This record gives sequence, C-alpha cells and structure tokens, in this order.
Amino acid sequence: MSQQVSQPHTSPSHSKRASSSSLKPLSPNASAISIGPSLAETSQPPRPPSRQGADPNTSSHVSSQSLPRITAKDWSVPSLCRKFASFKEVRRVSAVADPATLAKALDEYELDGIPLIIEDWHKHSAWPRDIFSLEWLLRTAGHENINVRNVHDRQDQPMTLSEFVALSRSQPHHAVAGETQRLYWKDADCPPAWRQWLLESGTIPSHILPGSTDDYLGYLSPSEAVESLLCYMGIGDTYTAAHKDLCASSGHNLMCFSEQDGSSFWFMTAANDAPAVARYFQTELNQELDWETHVTTVEELGRAPFDVYVTEQKVGDLVLVPPRSCHQVVNKGGLAMKTSWSRMTLDNLKTALHCELPIYRRVCRPEQYRVKTILYKSVLHLTEELQLDLNPVPNRASTPGASHGVTGRAKKLKQLLQLFDEVLCEEFASCHEELQHALENEDSSGWGLKPHFATSTDGGVANADVRNRLMLTLSPPTNTHNRHATDKAKERRSSCNLACDFCGADLFQSFFECKECRPLGSDSSLQIGDGVLLCPACYVEGRLCRCGEMEPVQYRRFEVLLSDRNQAARLLSRALLGEDPVRVFRMQYVVV
Repeated sequence: MSQQVSQPHTSPSHSKRASSSSLKPLSPNASAISIGPSLAETSQPPRPPSRQGADPNTSSHVSSQSLPRITAKDWSVPSLCRKFASFKEVRRVSAVADPATLAKALDEYELDGIPLIIEDWHKHSAWPRDIFSLEWLLRTAGHENINVRNVHDRQDQPMTLSEFVALSRSQPHHAVAGETQRLYWKDADCPPAWRQWLLESGTIPSHILPGSTDDYLGYLSPSEAVESLLCYMGIGDTYTAAHKDLCASSGHNLMCFSEQDGSSFWFMTAANDAPAVARYFQTELNQELDWETHVTTVEELGRAPFDVYVTEQKVGDLVLVPPRSCHQVVNKGGLAMKTSWSRMTLDNLKTALHCELPIYRRVCRPEQYRVKTILYKSVLHLTEELQLDLNPVPNRASTPGASHGVTGRAKKLKQLLQLFDEVLCEEFASCHEELQHALENEDSSGWGLKPHFATSTDGGVANADVRNRLMLTLSPPTNTHNRHATDKAKERRSSCNLACDFCGADLFQSFFECKECRPLGSDSSLQIGDGVLLCPACYVEGRLCRCGEMEPVQYRRFEVLLSDRNQAARLLSRALLGEDPVRVFRMQYVVV
C-alpha cells in the first residue's frame, strides 16, 4: 500500500515544516511514503473518526451538525459549580495586593500546577486604557485585512477588521437556531503598542512574561523563533475547542477590553491530571484530545473523573494555564479581546521531551516548538554565560550577587545537559562519521565515543539491570584544539529546519531521506532535505518511501554536538563539582 504525505516539499531554506495555522493530523494518502508489508495493518497514522459524512482528514470541513451544541447563555460560575461536584472555582489573587501575597501565589501555582487568576490589572495605575480599547484598535488597524474563523464550519475567510467588528456587533450575543455564521478572530498578531507595554512597562511580573530569563523559547535564533504572543477577539458563543498548550508550555491570557459585558468562560484541568484527561477523551468521548477538534459540552466535563477548574474571565483578568492543562474557552456577551503568550521553562522542556513529544508522534501532530533545538541552543547560551562568569574580562567590575548567579546558571545548565544527553543518545549512530551531512566542513574538538561494558565501578551505573551491558562513554581528545571562530558562529546560526513527512516530528539531527521519490516537477538537483524525509522512529516502525531506498542522514557532524556538550561539562566541573567532566557527565548508551 503506497501513500503520500500531505506536507509540501520545499527546500530547507524555505522551511519544510508544517504550518502553525493548522494542527490537523498529517494524513499520508498517495504515493511517496509506503507502509512496510508486515506493518500495513498497524502503522498507518491515526485519523479522526468520521462524523456524519465529514472528511476525517480535514478539520476545516467538519459539519456544523458534528459539533456538540454549546452556549454560554445563562452561565455563571456559582451555578455551574453547584450543578457538577467536580467543578471548582479558580483561585484568584489581586494584582494590586501586597507583592509578597502575589509572589507566594505565583510560586504555589508553579509548584501545584493548578490554574490561577491574577485579577484587577485594570485597576493598576499603569493600565493603558488609551490603547486597550476597541476604538483605538479600529482607529489604528480598522482598514487592515484579517482572517476570521466561522465556528460553525471552521472555515476561514478574509475581511477588514472594521467589517468583522460591524458584523459581530450586528449579531445576537449568543447562537440562535439555524444560524450558519459566527466569527472568531484567532491567532492575530499582537499590536506593537500592546507588546511594548507588556514587555517594557514593568507592570506584569517579569518572570512570567515572554522572553524572560526563564523562557527558553527566547534562546532560538530569529530564523527559528516561534511567535507565541497572539490576540483573540469574538462575541458570545465563539470558542476554542478543548486543547493543551503546545509542547507542555505554560499559558498566559490577559483580557484587555470588552463591550456589552463581554467575558470568557474557562474550563481547565490540573497539570497532573493530563493522563486521566487523555484517557477520558479516548474511552468515554471517543476523541483524541491532541487533535483539538472536539468542543466539549458542560455535561461531558461534569461527568469527568477529575476536577475541572471554572472561571469567568473579565477585563483585567490574567489567566495562568499550567503545562499540560486541558482547557476550553467559550465567550459570552459582547465583543472581548485578549492577548496571550506561552513560556517554555526548564521544567516545561523536560515534560515536553518525556511526555508530549511521544504523544505528538502517535497522533501525527506537528511539533512546532522544536524542543530538541531549544535544548541545544539553551545549552550553548548558558555555556557562553558561564564561560564569561568563570573567565571574567580584565578590569570588568563584578556585580553584587555574582557568585550566586554563577551557581544558579550552573545548576540550570546541569539540568539542561542531562536532558541534552538523552537527545544525544537518541540521535547517535555508530556509523555517524560515514553519513552524509547537511552542513559540511564542521570542525570538532576531538572528543569521541568509547565503547565498554558497565561494571560495578562505573559511578551511577552499578545497578544490576545495566551492569555488564555495552555502554558508550565520551572520551577526551588526545590533541585538543579550538574550533575556528567562524565555524562556531556558523554552527550556532544553523539548525535543521525540517520535519518528518509522516508524523510531523521535528528533525534535529538524524533522519532518513529518499531523493528519488520526490514530487513531480521538482528540481532535479535536490539538496539534502529536499527529498522525502522520515524520522528514525517512523523508519524503525516500517515506514518507507515508495522505492524503499532511503539513506540515513545527519544534519551536522556528530562531533560538533559532542564538542559543545563537553565544553559545557568542563565548565560545570569548575563551577559546581571540580571533577573531570567525563566522570561528572557520562553519556551512556545501554544496549539491551
């Protein structure tokens, strides 16, 4: 059985990646990728169940009759919580409360993974009433073209902002029988003036803002960056279906203005309930949560075997959504506009790598946030900072608390390096020196991989389940030399901006490629990355190109990654432990 993936085939310079505007599962359906004969019955990508004639592969063609009927009319948080025992009101803390109270609430939110509302931002002296208004928005951007989503058929259509506002104001605040159109402006660019206030006014706590020191998304280069600061506007009974924020990131949503009592009802789960929520969607609702196609009714949420945290968001309310929290938002009343953003902390990266990315592969969902690349670029960034801390520039004045800063950075880098070691183990190939590389002429520091069998003397691997198994240990170079500055700069700028043509997984280092099974009409002189691409996991599961002749490829020479990894390890041995970097951080590849 032969199939072709739905992703476009373009050159690496044009980012052969899934579009962020659609999260529908990839659906191979023609000729470029085939399923191995022995796996033909089991390794096809999963598809949403077909409902009442809807195209199972195209979320934009879902019939309005296939969606659960939901309306926020007559809702109130107290009445909903009285009706369903599992519904809990979201905890609130005032933005104008004592700073210690606010800081404590934020710490508890990070620790417990339970949703939190910081309210009363509109009462803050720095609240920008002049720009947080619909009149200002129409005056500055009313003529601009936007794309809006019809929630009844999930079709997008273009119109000007002024036309969208006029049409929304002409409709009833809640859906009525027989209506075919109700528009929602989703994933809009944040107005520059709003962005400036958010990032520069010093009003919102800095550590929960996008691009903060704890937001590792900020370490991506401009060509790799993902924009998470977006805006949403709609009237009553427009909504966002049940979903989790991308790659276990932490979500933040601030309502900036509304008219005619516009508000939004949020239904959220705790971070730790993510497995139970996914199981409930699959077994009881016959839905896949990570496809984001199911609008959950209040009754379905009320029957769930886990707590659901409910709140009504009004102007000045900042909703904090924990990582992996399933949440659904339904608007009520007149037009309301919110701005939202995501953060990727160190804990978020760990959760994404261990929990979310395996799910994305299973349901064929594009990754978008490029978790492995974020890990790598974060290691590079913190290594540079630690290098400056440990080797200060002569005559540069030391700053108060510098020693504490060194220790804090070193501990973060240690955790990052432990995660990055896992990535290196996954990406390693014993024949890596013989493989094709998308980036050529990369130098290395001479570090290598030495095979040996684990023994009781190997610190950290003396457990019976791994003793006497083959391991790969990083060995130091015999002739250490510095990499040329130009090569290092090239390495830091470069990234593998490719995705698996079957499951959508981000390709960080290793992949399989066939340049023969290429799209009709494509250039005959294909570069690495222009052909049909598969991630190693899909290849191992039996997926192949049509001709079956795929070649293993790596983006860069593997020694480059080892060099950067060991530079970080050497600095950490100085900053924290004072031991040999190989003993402190041993990359282990256990062969079962």
